[in-house]
Amino acid sequence: MAVKKTRKGVITAPEPAAAEGANDLQLLHPNLVATVNGREVTVREYGFVEGLQLQTLLQPFLDDLYELIKADNLPPVNQIVGLIGLHTDAVMEAIAVSIDTELAELQALKNQYEGRTLLMKWWTANGPFFYRCVLDRIMAERQVEKLRAGAIPTPP
Repeated sequence: MAVKKTRKGVITAPEPAAAEGANDLQLLHPNLVATVNGREVTVREYGFVEGLQLQTLLQPFLDDLYELIKADNLPPVNQIVGLIGLHTDAVMEAIAVSIDTELAELQALKNQYEGRTLLMKWWTANGPFFYRCVLDRIMAERQVEKLRAGAIPTPP
């Protein structure tokens, strides 16, 4: 391993520190690159309006994801992939939106590796959207339960 030599009497500037928040954009909008039918595509997180528009299409998927999560557990990825398999048509439409392509191009995808990689990148970029939808529902239900329970008596 090479040892960096320092010369006496020479002043060197410290390495610049990474700017705070330098990766904020990547965290807020995690764009990933995938290959579909031999061409590179950008897998992006849904915008606010897109998410609202997709919720109706994806509601059966969200309902099933809710059943997996409502016990305060994050399901393992194999359960999520199984759930996606039950809702393939809706999920394929959602993936097409995320990569700005036509559904027909995804339906023509034959390469298992490309398809699986695309699916995992799509979930990486958009999984938090689905968790937020489900967690919002869980929190709303808990709030309603609290309100229906009424005031909690205080101990004497």
